[in-house]
Amino acid sequence: MLRLLAVLALLSTWVSGAHSSPNDSVKVLPDSSNFVTASLLVATPTNNAYSIFGHVALRMECPTHHLDNVFTFEHDGSVDPFHTGILGKAKAVCAVVPFQEYLQHFKEEGRGIKQYEFDLTLEEERSLWRLLDEDMLSGNKRQFSLLHDNCLSTSLFKLQVSLEGEYLDWGNVRYPMDLCYGDLTRVCMKDSPWMEFVVMTFCGTAYDRLPGQDFMFVPEFIPQMLKDARFVNTETGSKRAVLKGQPKQIAVAKVLPKPNKITPTWVFGGLLLVTILLTLGEWLWKWKKLPRAFDIVLFALQTLMGLLLLYVVAFSELFGGLWNWYLVVFLPIPFLIWLFFRKQKRYLRAWGLYSVLLIIFLLVTPFVGVLDMPHQFITATLLVRSMSKCLI
Repeated sequence: MLRLLAVLALLSTWVSGAHSSPNDSVKVLPDSSNFVTASLLVATPTNNAYSIFGHVALRMECPTHHLDNVFTFEHDGSVDPFHTGILGKAKAVCAVVPFQEYLQHFKEEGRGIKQYEFDLTLEEERSLWRLLDEDMLSGNKRQFSLLHDNCLSTSLFKLQVSLEGEYLDWGNVRYPMDLCYGDLTRVCMKDSPWMEFVVMTFCGTAYDRLPGQDFMFVPEFIPQMLKDARFVNTETGSKRAVLKGQPKQIAVAKVLPKPNKITPTWVFGGLLLVTILLTLGEWLWKWKKLPRAFDIVLFALQTLMGLLLLYVVAFSELFGGLWNWYLVVFLPIPFLIWLFFRKQKRYLRAWGLYSVLLIIFLLVTPFVGVLDMPHQFITATLLVRSMSKCLI
């Protein structure tokens, strides 16, 4: 995404264009249908965390007055991806950028852009432009959220508010928009397994929620949805297409997302294998120091992860207040066992009960959508070391 400071610095260019003399070479059609053009710009994704889903913006053109601007809902680029995507604490504003500047930025990143023109009436196009101007000039900062207030949902909201005597009918919900948030996220992050792993770790029961089309966050699927959608007259019920003509390829993608070959499945599967080998060494060859050092590192990281999960559940603007199944694995139970029972006879029993809890958690994997193989490799790793402590 564009950085907000750069976007706001271009505002003076937009203002000067608004007061330029009319372009006499542009002939306005009798029905004024070409006086203003409103389009949706859809940019391709990259492997970077901030652009993993792609980006959308609204392009507003008035050739008669030399105006060609892009209105884009941008979050604060200085905020790290964790605070933006997990804690949901990044702010965002509606910014305006001259089209050529916007295009140049995405070309430099090697990203492709397609333009989809809306079939709006002149009054609706003027209304949309006015709404975007008012939002941009207000400078209102809103909470940026992948699930609710993002570049796509904001653009769709502005489009629907601008309609005069009409409403947007999405038609039948089609794959993948009939999926829950979690399954949809997995489809969209198929080329970014580590980002998928992070989101699945923190999303909790938000995984099972169903996204409404008005709040969808995936630019990749919006073109087909808009092709199927219709503007419906509130009085007569007559329908017309949302998009006009064929999409235009504004920029060709030169950088495409590439899956990371070193996936969480491989990493945590490898960790489980090492743990099993280490435990066999402890049982068969009486290793002591190496397993003890491994346990200290393993359960220290598990405790830190548990505290981080608790923080997200308590304070995240995006996932806060929602139950997270991975708390079962990452709650600092091993630390509490060591702290309170290490010198008591109940020490081994405590590890046994913890092992039973982990076994049950592994068994429910097929019945809980958010549970997956990489995370359960971690669960199995903790189980192996917990059972070892209980039995030895």
